[in-house]
Amino acid sequence: MKKIRDERLILQNFKNIRTTLLIENSAILLILFWQGWQKNNLQKAFTYDNPLYIVLMIAVFTMIILSVNVSTPIEDKPKRSWRYLGLWALIELIGFTALFYFLIAINQPFISLIAGIALTAVTSGIMLYSNHLRDRD
Repeated sequence: MKKIRDERLILQNFKNIRTTLLIENSAILLILFWQGWQKNNLQKAFTYDNPLYIVLMIAVFTMIILSVNVSTPIEDKPKRSWRYLGLWALIELIGFTALFYFLIAINQPFISLIAGIALTAVTSGIMLYSNHLRDRD
């Protein structure tokens, strides 16, 4: 396979890959909605028991991480301090836990805390990775 050297062709290739992933993820979402409509229960279609849902989540999380890898160095923002990142993680933990507690698991504070910790770990991990890619000023 020949290596692409023209910058315009490289950019067009990336646009083609992005369009392909958009179409693929849209098709997966349509199939999931179709499964939910056939069973008259969307919640059963959007569970981790459904392999299509797992594929969609893997694709979405991969796309998020890879987009952070490209967009962060372009932003030209200074690195954030560890104190700022820790405070932001604490605010996220309190917010996510409260959100889960009041909206989903009102009688189960431990499950709300576990869900809040999981979401905080994911978002804080992305912020730490993004902060790692920034230049020092």
